[in-house]
Amino acid sequence: MLNEKFKKSKEAYKLKPRGIRRGTRADFLHNGSFHEAVGPVLVIAQYFALMPVRGILASTPKGLSFSWISFRTCYCLVYTLLTCASTGLTLNMTLRGALDVNSISPLVFNINAVLASVGFLCLAGKWPQLMRKWQRVERQMPPSQSWREREALSVRVHKVTFVLIALSLTEHLLSTISAIHYAVHCSAPGEAVVSYFTSVSSHIFFVFDYATWLAWFGKILNVFMTFGWSYMDVFLMIIGIGLSSLFGRVQSSLERVRGQIMPEAFWTRTRLQYRLICDLIYQVDSVVSGITMLSFANNLFFVCIQLLRSINKMASASHFIYFCYSLGFLLGRTLAVSLYLSEVNERAREPLGIIKEVPKEGYYEEVDRFGHEIAVDTVALTGLQYFNVTRGLVLTVAGTIITYELVLIQFQKEDNLWKCS
Repeated sequence: MLNEKFKKSKEAYKLKPRGIRRGTRADFLHNGSFHEAVGPVLVIAQYFALMPVRGILASTPKGLSFSWISFRTCYCLVYTLLTCASTGLTLNMTLRGALDVNSISPLVFNINAVLASVGFLCLAGKWPQLMRKWQRVERQMPPSQSWREREALSVRVHKVTFVLIALSLTEHLLSTISAIHYAVHCSAPGEAVVSYFTSVSSHIFFVFDYATWLAWFGKILNVFMTFGWSYMDVFLMIIGIGLSSLFGRVQSSLERVRGQIMPEAFWTRTRLQYRLICDLIYQVDSVVSGITMLSFANNLFFVCIQLLRSINKMASASHFIYFCYSLGFLLGRTLAVSLYLSEVNERAREPLGIIKEVPKEGYYEEVDRFGHEIAVDTVALTGLQYFNVTRGLVLTVAGTIITYELVLIQFQKEDNLWKCS
């Protein structure tokens, strides 16, 4: 009897799927690296044909690689070509119609999707080398004091990603609901589905006859492009979090010796650690500044458009809810990108507070040199070197939005954008 039970349990064990295993302690440990924290975020991007890098879930950046001859890269290239075709069709429809804000918006959206796809494709080729450089800098930083400090970066990155993607998904769903409402109430009986897909892919059916497969293709492509539109901001916020966390580790080390007399070697080591982070920021900025410029220009344009549309009459409660949510989401996202990127500049200046409290007996020439470098250098991410992303930029962007909005309102005629035609 015991032998039969043993055989049955053994057979049941053999039937268990080999892909599922019991979690181990190693699965829940974090090494505190940026490569580890950003890995799952890049996995999501690759589902939507962005960042075709291999080995993003490898234990170290040594496993990262990029190849033009791979499924990921081909997938990304196909998506880029499709967005280029979509942009061409949108341009054709825009030029053949009346040129106004509402007709230009889809064109700007498509151009943004093309530039984002090309930007992330170019970044993918430089990502393995950049992450290896990042890891070398991390190894020179003061070590984490506890497991909570090691997991802090990963937890923060994943929280920001989840919140932004969830809010973006909600915005897209509300947009879909308002478009369905328009299709149901403004189309002949039995043609609501056709009307909805025609409105979503109007640039496609401006040239081609309606077909079900083409309608679904246009909708899926629209979802991919909408994700890329939002992912730019998510990616930039994560970059800001990662770089500011390096300054945070140096600052934590300085906080532990605040007001104490430390040997000159300590300040020499700390200054070199600080310079390593600055060099990494310059290298990161050289490869992501184009995406930063695109993100700020894109957010500025669509915030102005949504503010302009908010003064028009809404056809229903669903349209009102969508526009209020969309406007709030765009404003919040623009502010979040500015604050997370400007955090790099803010954290870079924090050591000055510690240096001011160094006792006279421990104020060596190296301390003075360190303080001078922090005070003089402007450590910040940029938008193609045209502007530095600092806290002051938030007020500049707000002023720009108000100025453009006042100009646009002068040429805007109040109308019901969702009236049945």
